[in-house]
Amino acid sequence: MSHLRQIKRKTSGLLAELGNSPDEVAETLRVTGVQGVPRDNRSCAVALYLSALVGSEPSIRSVAVGHCSLTINLVALDSRPAGRLQVQMPKPVRRFVAAFDARQYPMVTRELSEETEPSPAGTR
Repeated sequence: MSHLRQIKRKTSGLLAELGNSPDEVAETLRVTGVQGVPRDNRSCAVALYLSALVGSEPSIRSVAVGHCSLTINLVALDSRPAGRLQVQMPKPVRRFVAAFDARQYPMVTRELSEETEPSPAGTR
């Protein structure tokens, strides 16, 4: 199995394990201590959770969450960009992201300070 396929399979499995409903996803994230920023694709709770679990992989630069899928930005061994890997999110995670962006899960939400305002590229 190729390295990219392994990353995609691992990421899909981690997403599926978050829960079978948006509330279960929120509870899993809360129990693990994740707090994210709504409407910020790199700092939302799901992106932070996945970054913590797969971000130590040398070929992964960052994780960004969209409405239906997430993008894993890859890097080559010489630190040059090496493309992107799209991973579809399961329906419970997609529904959680929509509700999280609407601030319906305050237990996994943190507010930005003025020093850490998201860049325009970081918003959904």
